[in-house]
Amino acid sequence: MPTPSNPFEQIIIPADIPSAWPPAPIYWLILAAIIVVIVLTVIFIKRKINQQRIVKQALASLNQLQKNNANFAQLNQVLKGISLHYYPREHVASITGQAWFIFLQEHHSQQNTPLFNDQKEFCRRLYKDNSACTDNDFASARKWIKSFPSQVKARQKLTLGNQPSAGKAHV
Repeated sequence: MPTPSNPFEQIIIPADIPSAWPPAPIYWLILAAIIVVIVLTVIFIKRKINQQRIVKQALASLNQLQKNNANFAQLNQVLKGISLHYYPREHVASITGQAWFIFLQEHHSQQNTPLFNDQKEFCRRLYKDNSACTDNDFASARKWIKSFPSQVKARQKLTLGNQPSAGKAHV
């Protein structure tokens, strides 16, 4: 038998080439995981953008109030408005006076320093018709608005951490 001059002539090419479809189950799992990661990323980004939009709108309202020399009650309406975006209406809308002061203090990033002087002064200014805002009031409100979303998130984590686990009895 004569030897072929080309060694590749002996290779027999199969008539039926294996198909790449359908892919192996591991590829379906990888695809599903990638889709889940993409969806969660999009949801996270949308939430973050919405959160930033709410804060920007509140800061714009605050700047407008400062230009118009607004009173203290109007300033607190802006603070209550941003609070309504993060908490249910039933929880925030009914808070007034001392309870409102406490709510603001609890959501203040520097809880050891009062946000608007002291509680009595705050309540007096809140319900006095012609109580004009100072630059310090606007600066305090601006700091509160900027830190409020992170304070809400921290309080939610704290609340979730204090809840009992399902199925475990407290002793």
